[in-house]
Amino acid sequence: MSVFLHFPDGALFDVDWLSALSDEVSRMEAVDRARPVVADAIARTDAAGTAALARIDGLVSGAALDAIPALLAAETVELPDAAAASERSIHDLMSRVAYKRRELMPLFPDLIERVAAVHAAAIRACGTARWRLMAARARMQPGRPSSPIQGAGTRYVKSDRFDARAAESLPSIDRTRADRILKRLGEAPVPDELELHPLDDGGDLWTIKAGGSSRFILRVERDRRGPFYMVEDVGPQAAGTLPV
Repeated sequence: MSVFLHFPDGALFDVDWLSALSDEVSRMEAVDRARPVVADAIARTDAAGTAALARIDGLVSGAALDAIPALLAAETVELPDAAAASERSIHDLMSRVAYKRRELMPLFPDLIERVAAVHAAAIRACGTARWRLMAARARMQPGRPSSPIQGAGTRYVKSDRFDARAAESLPSIDRTRADRILKRLGEAPVPDELELHPLDDGGDLWTIKAGGSSRFILRVERDRRGPFYMVEDVGPQAAGTLPV
């Protein structure tokens, strides 16, 4: 797990929490012995998830801008992989233990559901935190124009920080597609399909589509000719953070 996202016990679920389950107990005792074990695993998963959400929220409140790559990795690779591995480990345990003690089977659906929900909540939190930190970075570490200002109608220019940030967030094929889309920002008026919106209530940051789930972050700047957009960043936009 990423250094910025050090969750308790290194994961949001650990199959060892179910190690006390056994197929060797009598059928009369199987459910009574297993129920508190599974309940404890659910409680520990919930606690790990709560701690993870607090850790992620702390990255935002602490303006941990260097955590952006780790959040993206956790959101797109690490947590989805961990969720899939956790579900596999539970099913493997069920095949070893519960198949001999069918009475135990009803105990596992709630656990599987909670493990999935906790990972999903952490994935959403990572995405939301990453997007908020990207906005904070555009404000706290603004770039300078990397070239002459472009656009026959709406004026825009990439910041000198943009390329490094784009490489951090998108594979090359998506960056190429984003560059093609960005050229349309210079049209007058800006095409409706770009969905130009304020990023938040600050008024200084705006966002447009960049292809797929990705969006650009634009910062409003001014020169002697008036306002223009400085293209500061691009990356996947987290679910639930769509502009209104």
